[in-house]
Amino acid sequence: MSLRLDSRISRDLYPQLDPGTIRLIELSPGDFSALPIHCHLVEKDLATSPSYKALSYSWRNSNDGSPDEAIVCNSQLIYVSANLHAALRRLRMPNAVVSIWVDAICINQQDYVERTYQVSMMRDIYQNSSEVLICLGESGPDDHMGDWIWENADGADGDDVLLRDAHDNPNIVQWFGDRRDIPKLKAYFASVLGEERASRFGDKKFDIFGAFCVLHLLASGVPVDKIWHLRHVSCSTGIVDGLNAIMGKAWWKRIWVVQETVVAKKPVVYYGNLCAPWRMFALAAVEYDTSRVRDKFNSVLSHLNSGHSLMQFTRVIMEIESTRRAWERREPLVPLTVLRKFRSRLATDPRDKVFAVLGLIRSWGKEKSGQAIKGITPDYTAQDHHIFLEATILLIRNTRSLAALTGTLQGTTSQSLMPSWVTDWNCPPSVNEHIRLSNIQLYDAGQYLSGSVALHGQSILETQGCLVDEIEYVGRTLENEQGRSRARLTVVEWQSSLHTPWGVDAGEYAGGGSLYTAFWRTLCADLGFVQYGYLSDYVREFRRLPEETSADEAYERWLTVDAQSNRRTSLVGGIWVEPTNSEIETESKNTFQYLLECASGGRRFFKTKKGYIGTGPFDMEVGDPVAVLLGSRVPFIIRRDDQGPRRCSGQDIQVLFSESASYKAGRDAKVLSDETINCHALHQHCHRVVGDAYVHGIMTAVFERTNQWKVEPIFLV
Repeated sequence: MSLRLDSRISRDLYPQLDPGTIRLIELSPGDFSALPIHCHLVEKDLATSPSYKALSYSWRNSNDGSPDEAIVCNSQLIYVSANLHAALRRLRMPNAVVSIWVDAICINQQDYVERTYQVSMMRDIYQNSSEVLICLGESGPDDHMGDWIWENADGADGDDVLLRDAHDNPNIVQWFGDRRDIPKLKAYFASVLGEERASRFGDKKFDIFGAFCVLHLLASGVPVDKIWHLRHVSCSTGIVDGLNAIMGKAWWKRIWVVQETVVAKKPVVYYGNLCAPWRMFALAAVEYDTSRVRDKFNSVLSHLNSGHSLMQFTRVIMEIESTRRAWERREPLVPLTVLRKFRSRLATDPRDKVFAVLGLIRSWGKEKSGQAIKGITPDYTAQDHHIFLEATILLIRNTRSLAALTGTLQGTTSQSLMPSWVTDWNCPPSVNEHIRLSNIQLYDAGQYLSGSVALHGQSILETQGCLVDEIEYVGRTLENEQGRSRARLTVVEWQSSLHTPWGVDAGEYAGGGSLYTAFWRTLCADLGFVQYGYLSDYVREFRRLPEETSADEAYERWLTVDAQSNRRTSLVGGIWVEPTNSEIETESKNTFQYLLECASGGRRFFKTKKGYIGTGPFDMEVGDPVAVLLGSRVPFIIRRDDQGPRRCSGQDIQVLFSESASYKAGRDAKVLSDETINCHALHQHCHRVVGDAYVHGIMTAVFERTNQWKVEPIFLV
């Protein structure tokens, strides 16, 4: 993101700011068609609570090759992206000045000192704005925006006023997410089907207005399987394609927009000339998230190709909304959780994968002395691998555990400048990974290990642990979001690798109990899932399964291909009708599918030499050791380093935390000392981290078993 400015214009536009001061642009009045756009930069002290709105947008939309557009700022001609130009044009008022904060214009992007300082203020900038304008982008030539509804409104009984109701900008049609939208809903749903409807739509493929109608219904608590227009063949495709067009905008993929939305007093979503409160989008996602487990609509959604669309919509919205609710309740946002949750989002500058969420982190914890741990501050003079190393070290100190080493650490396509135990935050995680990692707290594999975790220089991480086993078989990856039928094929292949008669009499398992029970519990990581509450009070959580649970019935239902499933969905009178199954059976299958996706999606099944089974990272190999490490609640797959012994040449050793024999990961852990000592040792057996694993039977520590392990120093490089 960069304005095209020469040095003279840059000096004129950007005199040095005083501390606590920001710039705002004042958009001069103008009709929508009037070009160029004129604006003026003014300086405001944020402490004086100036009145302004803040723009949340993406510099460019995906595959947008549009040339930059000219605007006049302080009488100087400057060029901005087509997407930003469209947002300013849409938000400009015909008869009033609009004060807006826009990062690309209000910050001197060429001045690293100013950029660093202003970035540290961005949370306050968005939090103090009267409204955060979430501009997804302008509508496209294939978008149906409900224009025929306005054309048919004749003004009688105030029809046009009711339909457009109440936005102070005539360039915008406002949705409210409440009863004030009823005239718009009636006008849309009263439209006839067939040839007349087709003539109104013309060649436009994406029913954006219809998608807004469906989101309103979901937000009002209407279950997805009760929305008739999603069932009817002549309506559903356009609505689903409209939702895809909305969610296809680049805004949803960017990481900076998370903080901008979470802290906003009043976030409002704009798409073309339509706008709706963020709350309408959020409540729609909550309703779909609830009903997709509860209701019998999966087969219909698969025919519409909307299952993926609605799940993607729900996942993206809920990531932000759950954080927004926690922020409003002033709950402490754990640094590691926040970084993981939004890791899949994009940033032009890799350092922003960390910097963009720092404003959401109120505390990095405390030292043993009680002093606050100093967190990361934005620094655009530091290289990205230094930022990622600093973040990982801070996360280990903050959690007093090795939780930061779980999940996707680095990509496999290039040689990293960082040790294998450092997270490359610019490397995308697998789907649902942050959900799986949030459940690690439910295990405690290393409970009875003691010792300390220490850093040798900037590359070797020393911990205590035991190499408990070695992998002898690895199955294929369970691909994400492939549906139940394909997932079942992978699971059956995993199951067949055990080479044993199947069922409750499948034989004994190395970790105790039956092999049959161990297998289905491994698939779902020994977890159950519950959801309760309604809309704004909606809660979802995972729990460890009790020993006596009969969840194997859910697995058997999920695994079974019955006659109803073979019948699949029918088209009756132009309406999709799904097979009839009992509500209990449907919810049971959907719940197990969701558990499987969250626990084992993107992962591979493995067996060990001693007979343990589990799931682990996609790049693990036969011969990799399985290790239980001090400071981790779950086992790790590690790999012997092929570079041979590593010698420390007087590097500092910094103790990050230590544990007593009554250890519980992250609880009562202490930092031994702020002092450092030096190391001159030759470390013979070093390992690289491959990733965390679920190994059935050792996820909860047993004191007697831990005492029998050979616990030794393990050096991670």
